[in-house]
Amino acid sequence: MSEVHFLPARRDPHGWNPAGYCRYGRNLLSDVTDTGLLDRPIVIAQPEPFAVLSKVLGPNCQVHMVKDIDHDATIVRSKAFKLSNGTAVVGLGGGLALDHAKFTAWYLQLPLILIPSILSVDAGYTRAVGVREKGRVKYVGDASTVLKYILIDFNLLQAAPRVLNSAGAGDILSCYTALWDWRESHVQLGEEFSEEIAERIQRKCLARVYAEASELCQQTEVGLRMLSDLFAEEVFLCEQWGNARPEEGSEHYIAYALEAKTGKHYIHGQLIGLCILLVAHFQGQDTGVIGRCLQDLGLDCSFAANQTSRDELREILLTMGDYVRSESQLLPGVFHFRGSPAATMADEMLDVAEAFFPPPATQ
Repeated sequence: MSEVHFLPARRDPHGWNPAGYCRYGRNLLSDVTDTGLLDRPIVIAQPEPFAVLSKVLGPNCQVHMVKDIDHDATIVRSKAFKLSNGTAVVGLGGGLALDHAKFTAWYLQLPLILIPSILSVDAGYTRAVGVREKGRVKYVGDASTVLKYILIDFNLLQAAPRVLNSAGAGDILSCYTALWDWRESHVQLGEEFSEEIAERIQRKCLARVYAEASELCQQTEVGLRMLSDLFAEEVFLCEQWGNARPEEGSEHYIAYALEAKTGKHYIHGQLIGLCILLVAHFQGQDTGVIGRCLQDLGLDCSFAANQTSRDELREILLTMGDYVRSESQLLPGVFHFRGSPAATMADEMLDVAEAFFPPPATQ
């Protein structure tokens, strides 16, 4: 592979920890009693959770039903809200609503309350905002300067489709393959590596999701809190290190390549679950622990459930070496070191995924 220059991480040995902002319970917005905070809230929401909480938010709220997070459009909308004399920004919904709310609150320097209605991604726990520019993600801003609360309301979360919460575990399990990439890059290229962070991820993140997967499958308070705790822990460790190296590796690269090819929107964590199985086999790791955990989560990671096919994924796998070379921002992983898998290996990788999540029986 060509020479790699590692960008210096924005490392913080103490780390920003979102756990301190999390509140757990039911009907939590009603318990927010900060003087004047919700007098004239700017609400960035999605329709279903807003319908549940509209009465609590009151008649003076200004609402934007989010459909996109295009960077320029988000700036325009935030500027318009500046004229409204809002007292706080409330983000209510999934990752799109939470990211937009984070941007608006940071841009206007207003207090921020985040209320995830699903736990499919960790957007509610990160301080950076993932806006879109020409279809690509760009991280801007710092919501930690304005954040007041992350309200984990079990009423809202338990009303969501189960797959949208269980899928969130994909971004915890991705540490399994991401750590292999990171450690291998340390061995082959001299990239700096933290054994302390790797050990903590194994002990506090991966071990816990293996142990409590069935709780999340059943959407119990224990399972939902577990996932929220792990999002906070994963974000804290990435903040300590200065980038997403401990959590994002070659499993994400397959997902990015598939998204770039098809232009489709996928349930992120569900697709990542499938990609972890593929990459773990290529890395030579045990796939059993991941496959069993995904099954315990009740997360269907079959090709069909992920809106793809064996043939489509095979085509992606056979070109992954070229893909990672063309995307120079991606840190080194197994496809950088070994190139695209040979056809026989690609078939083995797909066979592993199908062994855990077989295709529907044909009539």
